[in-house]
Amino acid sequence: MRIGIDLGGTSVAAGLVDDAYKVLFRTSGKTAGCKTEHELFVVINKCVYDLLEKSGVSIDDIKSIGIGCPGSTDAVRGVVNVADNLPLLNTPVVKILNDEFKKPVLIDNDANCAAWGEYKTGIAKYHENMVMITIGTGIGGGIIINGKLIPGKENHAGEIGHMVVDIHGKRCACGRIGCWETIASTRALIDKVKSETEHVPFTILGNVVSENNGIVNGKTLFTAMKRGCKISKSIFSDYIELLAVGVMNIIEIFRPDMIVLGGGISREGDTLINPLREYIGETSTRIETSSLDDNAGIIGAALLHLK
Repeated sequence: MRIGIDLGGTSVAAGLVDDAYKVLFRTSGKTAGCKTEHELFVVINKCVYDLLEKSGVSIDDIKSIGIGCPGSTDAVRGVVNVADNLPLLNTPVVKILNDEFKKPVLIDNDANCAAWGEYKTGIAKYHENMVMITIGTGIGGGIIINGKLIPGKENHAGEIGHMVVDIHGKRCACGRIGCWETIASTRALIDKVKSETEHVPFTILGNVVSENNGIVNGKTLFTAMKRGCKISKSIFSDYIELLAVGVMNIIEIFRPDMIVLGGGISREGDTLINPLREYIGETSTRIETSSLDDNAGIIGAALLHLK
């Protein structure tokens, strides 16, 4: 058995993966409040220890640990050079985890891990040319061509969230102006909902936010849409257009067999994917949502030894 860790700007999840590539047990923790590297690894380590306790499996029975990290990740040196939404800067992640658990540790970009998981055992199985788009705090990408993950120079390939799509747009956490993730990430969608409910609070959308004690998350907009909220439908229509801009660029650049959308928003399934397909129009590239849900990154990280 192996452990896969999926690290994100909002949360971290760890899973126990068997030889059939199934997640047997899973734990998670919050990373959004972590201000220092030490705080972050306290959360990550606890997640792994909780997983071992929950499963009743000894660390001695674990063959390896894989971790997918956002941002610029050097898989050869085992280092995260920089992560826009986490306190990681030239951080020797592999060494830190190896020192803690005394097991072989492998690392890659989180979207690469999600792509690898979908390719090895998910909806993209047998599709040797595919692109994974992970939508969350930011937008990540994993690219598989002829059955191989494409790392690019310094393992930077696939940073599709930082494609510049609006030179007059918002400043991104990376420092540039108009990156795709500033308008099409889940965080961007949440920010739009917050702005709308602050300016026009007495709507169906505002009621949904109030019912959730003022908390806005990735589900808020979709809940309001299901109640017939016209404002929410308008926000979503605009969002699909912004999401489609990047997806169409990716199709034209790579012409993959399949594009897979992952991240929490992908759980909306047809509600998300059908209007996106309709906006993009006819294409030979299949556009799907993840079949592994939140487990794609975990499975892919656990299977990094198969790269």
